[in-house]
Amino acid sequence: MNTVKIGDTFEKKSHDVIVKAIENGELGISESASKVFQKKGYYSRDREKAIIFDLSIEVWPTNAERYTLLYLIECKSSNSKKVPVDDIEEFYSKIIQVSGVNVKGVLISDNSFQEGVVTFAKNRGIMLIEVSKIGEHNIILHRTNRGIDDIKDKDIDSIFEKFIKRTFGPQKIEGLQKLSSDQIENKANILHSEYSRSRKPIVIDEFIEFVTQKYGLKIDLKCDLETINGKKILGYYSVKENTIFLDQSLLLTNQTAFVLGHELGHFFLHKELTVNQEMYNDFEDSEYNFFADKHILKNDKNWIEWQANRFAISLFLPSDLFLYHLCDYRQSIGISRYFHIYLDNQRINQDDYRKTVDHLAYLFGISKTVVRYKIDELKIITHAESKNDIGSHIRRFLLE
Repeated sequence: MNTVKIGDTFEKKSHDVIVKAIENGELGISESASKVFQKKGYYSRDREKAIIFDLSIEVWPTNAERYTLLYLIECKSSNSKKVPVDDIEEFYSKIIQVSGVNVKGVLISDNSFQEGVVTFAKNRGIMLIEVSKIGEHNIILHRTNRGIDDIKDKDIDSIFEKFIKRTFGPQKIEGLQKLSSDQIENKANILHSEYSRSRKPIVIDEFIEFVTQKYGLKIDLKCDLETINGKKILGYYSVKENTIFLDQSLLLTNQTAFVLGHELGHFFLHKELTVNQEMYNDFEDSEYNFFADKHILKNDKNWIEWQANRFAISLFLPSDLFLYHLCDYRQSIGISRYFHIYLDNQRINQDDYRKTVDHLAYLFGISKTVVRYKIDELKIITHAESKNDIGSHIRRFLLE
């Protein structure tokens, strides 16, 4: 297939995907408010004639006499070389000649971009999109609104950005295994046994030294991590740097173990995944279903985060070790049915439960929330409220 035909095929594919997404309502506006064109011309005063663009999307408000927003899209297909900076400079020179309307530029390629292209796009507000041979994509850079002059366009820009991600974005993360709870616990148990053959509770400082020496993993405990969308990042694992970063606010708190275990879960379970941060962040978080009493895993991000959480709990609270210490402690304080917890409104039962949770949290160096979760998971507790009582679910969820 010659170069022109390859380009036409890629362009047609891009056009069809965009049209279908708009028809399905993924643009966030009615189908009648947006129009997609292939090889349409837009007038240039400098040339005194129309400039033809590969694809374009016109946004028409209700009862408008003319579109008020225009996305001009250039499609670049290549089997061998990265998109050169000359291509984006030429594309930009065409964009600025289309006057009288708010114009946004989008450059789509089925190959990667030269570094200069990324720099130019950033400075000129052009969106870059990589579309892989298997139809996936990676948004390398997207436009951000920095000034108040763009305030009217902010909403539609946001809608279009979301549309592009959903339209071209991969719905699956390559290499992800849907591991079961038992499989994850087995992997965590192997690591715990390597650390301590006597199966003792993990001591954080000793464990960090063990992991860094055995696996060459770096762990930075003194970071001041960012706050994104009002949420403080407590830790993350960088595959590129082979380093786990933990926020310094975790030091000397009972949150350290779980956050460290979560990031170790990413290290042991997910470091070989093909995943882009931009796409990963665009996946929706899991939702808690009160009636099912669990988080619903709807996409690959949900699975990844659930697996990391499971690994953390299994690593720091191995079921056999947890049960042994729970029974040993409850027997030592004179509880006859030490192997099971009954929780109702009686003060004595509430005190026994609280003491048990406090003791295990201190012994394992982990938060009380995680201990409560483990007790529920092992089904060694009976709540007085009916299992179908939504109030019971809410109270237990809030405790977690």
